[in-house]
Amino acid sequence: MTRPHRTTPGCLACRQTPEHSRLCPSTDEEAIWYLQHPLPGGQRDWTSAGIRYTGAPARRRAVRALMAATHWARMHDSPELPMSPGLLIKHILAELGSTSRRTARVGYTTDFLTTLDCTCDPWRCVHDYDSPTGEPSPEWLTGPGIDPDLLITVTLVAVEIRWAQIWQTYWFADAGGAVNLAIDSIPETSPPGISVACHRRWHDVCPGDTKPRPPDTARTPCPCPCHDTGTPS
Repeated sequence: MTRPHRTTPGCLACRQTPEHSRLCPSTDEEAIWYLQHPLPGGQRDWTSAGIRYTGAPARRRAVRALMAATHWARMHDSPELPMSPGLLIKHILAELGSTSRRTARVGYTTDFLTTLDCTCDPWRCVHDYDSPTGEPSPEWLTGPGIDPDLLITVTLVAVEIRWAQIWQTYWFADAGGAVNLAIDSIPETSPPGISVACHRRWHDVCPGDTKPRPPDTARTPCPCPCHDTGTPS
């Protein structure tokens, strides 16, 4: 299931062996991502911190499949969350500090991601290579060469942040702590003067007007298009 020990697998980011390329993120302590993929209207950055879980196509496919099954809860009126993901999300929000006040919603999975807890260099994990071409096999977790004691299951949690001109979703693996796997970025600018509720797509709880800024005292109508059509924009 693995390459012979005398062969050094190529780096999962730069594909070089036995050394890394000059610009490989594995040698840059400040590198946030090692791979970018397009999303509708934006992009996904696969983080260097999460390469052990996402470094090969088969692993990213498994992660994306679990992302699609995420249960979401708006951060409105303190939503009730299951204990385990709820505690991890609470810890993540505390680490975000003042940024957590921009959280639009949080997510968690009830299914698990099955992956490996091996001692390999995460940038050159030998367990991803068993096909004649050297590319990761879709069956990399079920082959006879995998030690079942190395298999672990982790869940995912997500935190969606609403900035003035962009949405960002941070994906984490619950692996005895929060491991950031990916960051989704979708540019979208809100209309000027929009309410906080509509800014975060909580259209159904928008009061229809916005709190005045000093020295004004009168509330002004929320300019979100949802109030003209009766449906969210």
